[in-house]
Amino acid sequence: MSIVAAYDRTSDHVVGLTASSFVTLSFDPPLVMFAIQHNTASYASMVSSRAFGVSLLQQSQTDIAALFATSGPEKTGKTTFEPGRALHVPLIPGALAHVECLTNQIFISGDHAIVVGLVEEARTFDGQPLLYFAQRYGTFRPLDAE
Repeated sequence: MSIVAAYDRTSDHVVGLTASSFVTLSFDPPLVMFAIQHNTASYASMVSSRAFGVSLLQQSQTDIAALFATSGPEKTGKTTFEPGRALHVPLIPGALAHVECLTNQIFISGDHAIVVGLVEEARTFDGQPLLYFAQRYGTFRPLDAE
């Protein structure tokens, strides 16, 4: 699970969402993407931001994933953020990875916008990832070697 967050360009308040569709798009140049529904409260702020931060959550951060899956601006007030090292983006402390991106392109597709980011900085930390499947949280377990 990942949290995508940005600063609103007019108020500098944090906006964010739980993104289940955050993926690598290209290695050269380093591009990533996420999708956001047009009817979400953070849509206008996210698609107009010049940069965004992605925090890939650890298995112990289910409460943060659930909070950011809700609508409304109060969720960011219930969360602490740390600043990006390369860009002015909000990141979740204690996450498994941080990715700092400049907004590169936006594509409209159906009821979503696909936001493409140029990766300016990425860091990983120790831990296990938080996964979400079939309406349940879990983590990665290697398959037994045969």
